[in-house]
Amino acid sequence: MILESIAIQDFRKLADKLVIDRFEPGLNIIAGPNEAGKSTIAEAIRTVFLERYKVSTLGAIVPAHRPDGQPTVEVKFSVDGVPHVLKKSFVRKSRCELRIGTQSFAEDEAEEKLAELLGFSRSERGASKPEHAGIPGLLWVRQGQTDKVRDSGGHAFGYVRDALSQLSGGDASGGEDGLIRAVSAERGKLLTKTSKTTGALAQTETELAAKRRDRDALSESKLAFDEDINRLASLQAEHDDAKRKKPWEALEQKAALAQERAKASAELERVQRDLLQQRELVQSQHANLMQQEQAARDLEQAVDRDRRALQTAQATVAEASDAHQRASLAVADAQKRHDESHAAHELANAAVTASDLDQHAKLYRADIACLDDALTRANTANADIHALTEQAARVEIDAKKLKRLRVLAETMLPLLARKDAALTRIEYRLSCAITVDGVTLKGSGELLLESEKTLNLPGLGELIIKPGESDLSALIDQLRALESEHARLLLELGVSSVADANLRHEKWQQLTAEKATHARMLEHHAPKGIESLRDELVQARARLAATDERRAKLPDVAHALPLADAKSAFDTARIALENARAAQVGASEKKANASAGEQAVRERLGANEARLADPAFVRDREVRQVQFVEKDTLLKGYARELDECGKKLSAAQLDDPAAEAKRYAKSADILRQEQADRQNRIAQLRGSLEARGAEGIGEKLALAEASVEQIDRRHQQLRLRADALDLLESVLVKERDTAIATLRAPLTQRLGLYLKRVFPAGELSVDDGLTPVSLARGEQPETLDSLSFGTQEQLGILARLAYADLLQAAGRPTLLLFDDAVVHTDDARREGIKRALLEAAKRHQILVLTCHPMHWDDLGVKQRHLADLQAASRA
Repeated sequence: MILESIAIQDFRKLADKLVIDRFEPGLNIIAGPNEAGKSTIAEAIRTVFLERYKVSTLGAIVPAHRPDGQPTVEVKFSVDGVPHVLKKSFVRKSRCELRIGTQSFAEDEAEEKLAELLGFSRSERGASKPEHAGIPGLLWVRQGQTDKVRDSGGHAFGYVRDALSQLSGGDASGGEDGLIRAVSAERGKLLTKTSKTTGALAQTETELAAKRRDRDALSESKLAFDEDINRLASLQAEHDDAKRKKPWEALEQKAALAQERAKASAELERVQRDLLQQRELVQSQHANLMQQEQAARDLEQAVDRDRRALQTAQATVAEASDAHQRASLAVADAQKRHDESHAAHELANAAVTASDLDQHAKLYRADIACLDDALTRANTANADIHALTEQAARVEIDAKKLKRLRVLAETMLPLLARKDAALTRIEYRLSCAITVDGVTLKGSGELLLESEKTLNLPGLGELIIKPGESDLSALIDQLRALESEHARLLLELGVSSVADANLRHEKWQQLTAEKATHARMLEHHAPKGIESLRDELVQARARLAATDERRAKLPDVAHALPLADAKSAFDTARIALENARAAQVGASEKKANASAGEQAVRERLGANEARLADPAFVRDREVRQVQFVEKDTLLKGYARELDECGKKLSAAQLDDPAAEAKRYAKSADILRQEQADRQNRIAQLRGSLEARGAEGIGEKLALAEASVEQIDRRHQQLRLRADALDLLESVLVKERDTAIATLRAPLTQRLGLYLKRVFPAGELSVDDGLTPVSLARGEQPETLDSLSFGTQEQLGILARLAYADLLQAAGRPTLLLFDDAVVHTDDARREGIKRALLEAAKRHQILVLTCHPMHWDDLGVKQRHLADLQAASRA
């Protein structure tokens, strides 16, 4: 499918008419900023093809600033070289027109043709939903939905499966076969799709559960009655024993004694806190004196260090001055060698240029030879294409009738099985002959009855036998109608069987594939056409002449040094000059730093020596020595007092008297409350037992158990039937799924060809729904949902390219549309995506809408800017 032009009027953001024509058959890029209308173009393409023209829910496509507008979209496209024109008007004067070659279709008939051509289904009512979009929903990607390949692939499952069946030669049908549907229908009467019970089985389970609950409730009541009798006797004995012993009074006396010990412990804690506060104050004063003395000692050490540092700094200044003088002489010598090597390097460069031009001339001559050969091969391939086109036309078969023929064969198979199962069978072993509707039977054998039969038994009379299934005649009529249509289609197609039709269709596919092979050969040798190849040959010869002319203008380089030697000498001289200059700068910095360091040490030493000689500083140190002795004596006294107080407090708190007092008091309250609770429970149990004694619980329990047993037998019968049907369905579905699994190979192979351009070591797995499910790049595969959004987006693009290849090979029209699809992709992976798109563009038309034109300017494709297209449409 090749889109040739599109005209849009009064559609969302595009109120003024927009016409885009001259689409390339390969890659097309339309660029524009955000909210310029790119997504509106994509939505117009989807709407004109997929939406029903007379749907009433498309009011949102009318431009907000032009509420009386008439949304109209017209597209021109070709399929297998046949021109198509589609025009739809929406919302107000709804219309639909479709021209295919010289034929015209309108309204619903036109939309049915579109759906059949492109591979999607029309919604019965309302706007089109994702599940209706089929192949276009898979290949036309909305902005921000590139990663939703599993959803769109699931909606296109039937079309992809049909395509893969053609390519792989598989027999997978387009839906469940009749036998699976029949078994599923019977199973559905007892089990849901999720294996939950329903119908009679669910009703029986519900009734059985209710009866069991009633029985269990009665059983529990009987057990509770017996237990309550035993519990009443036990409670009465416990109550009488506690009333006699009164254990709570002893616990209350222990609580009073523990409270007295807790008061004495609290007084010792107060004394300990006072001693700790006094000791903390003295420790703070002692630490302050220590800090002051340490500062004085640090000052004395700093004076000693600075005296030694001053001597070292003076020696460093002298050494730096000598080094600076030597560095200045080295710079002058390096400059001279640098100038001499620069001249030699320029001459060597001229020699290299001359050699390059000679090599280019040699390559141009080789290109001219290759282009001559390619032109010859391209002409040959073009002639082969014309011949194969004629052969394919002779064996082409109506695909729609072939598809109907296959459907009839698949439909008849379960009907024949059902007919065979429904026929009444009579096995006979006769000692004498009998007649059945006038036909003589003797010996042994089997008789199948499609309708009522009369058996004549000599000497005994007649037996009239009627088949058991009431609708057998209807089944036979249906089967005969299908067989009649089957025979008519074989005659119309000019074949003897479905296998013969398939062979003829395969021959047509083979010739079409050979034609495509020669087309690829033609595209390989002349990707832009034979005339373009001739132009390239002319250009190559012109480039050779220009190269020879440049070579003649170069100077004589016979005595030039090798470029590597000249460059090495020049680089060595340049590096030597740079090193010499850097050494000179470093020597200057060292000289300045040494002088500054000497002055700083001298100033710091003078200031510290003055502080040490100050009389006040000396007097303060003498006073601190006396205060040290006083604070040490106080700290030792506080330590002895705290030790004695701590021992007394530990002994007093050994058993936590306050906690013991609370524990004993609480225990006494608990015992009193337990006695009261026992008295209340005894009264309640006596009343409950008297009330339940007259209800006849035992007789009710026996009746309930009999009812449960009766319903349980019915439930087991239904459960056995449900399990048998479930097993049969699973076996049939497994066999069908095995057939579908063989269809994955072509899709997996095509996915791999595109995947290696972005993920060289990756492998994309496909599930039974023929959609990607996981990416393996090591030992452990990763599900698509666990990957980053950018990676899911990239895999979505590659998967759609693979789907397009397979659909095209199966004869389906393909057009790929990506609306800002490579947004969350880094530069490296974007290059891989672009290479994949260029490869796919050899076989498909691709539309890329983007707000990042700079990302697509290296593909050799002229970008079309939306603003320019709008201006041209207004002109």
